[in-house]
Amino acid sequence: MSEEHHAALITGVAKPLQVGSVPTIQPMQGEVLIRNYAIAVQPLDAKMLLGSYSGAGSLHSFPAVFGSSGAGVVEKLGAGVTSLAFGDRVVFDTRAYTKADANRREGTWQQLVICDAATVAKIGEIAFEQAVLIDFPLQTAVAALHLFLGMGKPGNAGVEEKVLVWGSGGAVGSYAVQYAKSVGYTVVVTASVRDADRQKGLGASDVIDYKAADAVERLRELGPYKYLFTGSGDPVSQKALSSLLQPEGGKFASVLGGDMELPTNIERVYRPFSQAAQSEENGDFRAWWYGEYLPNVLQNNLVDPVKFTKRGGGLAALQQASADVFEGKVRGKIIINPQE
Repeated sequence: MSEEHHAALITGVAKPLQVGSVPTIQPMQGEVLIRNYAIAVQPLDAKMLLGSYSGAGSLHSFPAVFGSSGAGVVEKLGAGVTSLAFGDRVVFDTRAYTKADANRREGTWQQLVICDAATVAKIGEIAFEQAVLIDFPLQTAVAALHLFLGMGKPGNAGVEEKVLVWGSGGAVGSYAVQYAKSVGYTVVVTASVRDADRQKGLGASDVIDYKAADAVERLRELGPYKYLFTGSGDPVSQKALSSLLQPEGGKFASVLGGDMELPTNIERVYRPFSQAAQSEENGDFRAWWYGEYLPNVLQNNLVDPVKFTKRGGGLAALQQASADVFEGKVRGKIIINPQE
């Protein structure tokens, strides 16, 4: 009798989830099978499930399994896998949203998930919930700064230049501050007044109220900046960073794109940063991220934890949790354990 496990299946655009049994696929060369204990419901997941994301149909062949990140325990090893062992506690990212025929094998809205061993990181004793919550925003921040803007790796001493993080109040912005500080830069941020003390605790040297009428002028006085990043990605932040780069011009990274017209001497770097490690052309970054940096950060608690709400009910709770995320009814992240 073949092995089976439970999965939350999507049968078409805007159709409700159906939780049922599916055959358990065995790992092939270079893959691992992971028992998944933590799903973080991301806004993109909710948009695709509820049908408001125009690319949902093109990302998947139905029935599909959503979710691209998880945390759990290694259950089986495919041929040639030597970096992991049975029973390892890990966090992992899959190609469910980057490879059309991978979603049913690698979507994380199920109890057992196939994953490329190269995109799995050992987490030590940190909670599964924190591992999956930290991985997504931290990878976004580090990929933007290191991979796409060219910032170095942690450990540099005596860096005399500055980094500007606009919108450092969210998880991505906060991790951008911590990463830039760990590399050795002086970090200037914009945040709300009530968040100023926390930002300085994360490593910011100066905190400017993003709502202040003279915010850009004050930031200009504190500059210039070697790297500029907006963790909010809104048009106001993009316009501000463009202004700060004048008259010479330059580039900044943003978590959002947009149709706003920027000066010709300004380059906005906008990519799916959290999926950067899935690309073969970024193989060196992938090896460093999963094999060295992320395990070190998680096992040694080098970044701040993320606040979350845990929902009971297992996979059956994903439909309502997604609706709550989509409608903005929750603060922070929702975590679900598929094994319940």
